[in-house]
Amino acid sequence: MNRYIAAFALASALASCTSEGGSVLQTGTDVGIATCNQPLVADTAEECVTSSSSGSSGSTTSDPGEIYATDMNADLTANGMSYDPATDQVVFDNVPFDGDDNVYVRNAATTNYQAASGSSFGTYNNASGTSAPTTEFFAVFRRSPGDYSQVGALGSRRYVSYGFGGAGVQRLNGDGSLPDADQSYVFTGEYAAVRTIVESGTATEIQYVAGTSSIDVDIQDFNNVGAVEGFIVNRQFFDVNGVEVAGIGGRDFIRLATAEINFDSWTITSSTATLQVGNSIDKDATIDATTTGGTQTASGTWEGLFAGPNGEEVAGIVFVEGVGAVGVDAGTGLILTSPTVRETGVFQARRP
Repeated sequence: MNRYIAAFALASALASCTSEGGSVLQTGTDVGIATCNQPLVADTAEECVTSSSSGSSGSTTSDPGEIYATDMNADLTANGMSYDPATDQVVFDNVPFDGDDNVYVRNAATTNYQAASGSSFGTYNNASGTSAPTTEFFAVFRRSPGDYSQVGALGSRRYVSYGFGGAGVQRLNGDGSLPDADQSYVFTGEYAAVRTIVESGTATEIQYVAGTSSIDVDIQDFNNVGAVEGFIVNRQFFDVNGVEVAGIGGRDFIRLATAEINFDSWTITSSTATLQVGNSIDKDATIDATTTGGTQTASGTWEGLFAGPNGEEVAGIVFVEGVGAVGVDAGTGLILTSPTVRETGVFQARRP
């Protein structure tokens, strides 16, 4: 592992990301996993084939009120999402090996996630996650209080690579159009994510992330094309049981680079997302955190949409992959990092 100096200073940088698709099993005893997303092998298993009626080759489906992370990485296969408030159950479509009914139920054991972070996101597991050959998936989900939008993200720790997962955003109410009276807006709200941490020779780990989102919107910028950018800050990390990972919260942030608005659908085009920390070191190097600028350690993409009859909300997907802090060395107090961390997250924010 690499390590970070405990003192971080926030900084900004931009980069692009390329990711490898494909998933490798943790063990060889599971049935049928290798039929999905394997290099040079056609996806013939029925559960692996993306439904053309639910999604498209891009992350924005044929329905402008839905966005999925299907074009951000080949492993992010989810292309449909629904929620039943009567049962508090979520359904994610097109995720291989999450059970016959694709049903996710709230994980009551992770209540500390909400208590410690103040998050109103729920944490969920697939209902058939303990019955072979299905895989245990971990998800975060939230429907906004005004029922304007709902967002969800999920991942698995079954594989020795990142494995399957996904993220989705849905507009439930209104067309998302903002009033013309004001040209700029500030939206603030929540963020939640599932992190998949791959360590060579050890089991893949899952962490939950809670944070806050701040999104700036200028609908008359770029010659009336519109501009959107923002940050994900106040980040806290939790294990699958909802126990906070001490010592690494609040030391990084995600920058959402400027994107444009599609006024026909009131969606936000894809742009760069970068994870920023202060200064990183490996075990053989020393960097003075007081004199060295900030460092980008992971990168990816983000996109979103507006929701509500008057654009009351903005919601989006964030995907980053690279180096990330995963814990603290008990002996030295230095922050431990992994070079292979994937974070699949979603945010909702509301304007005054």
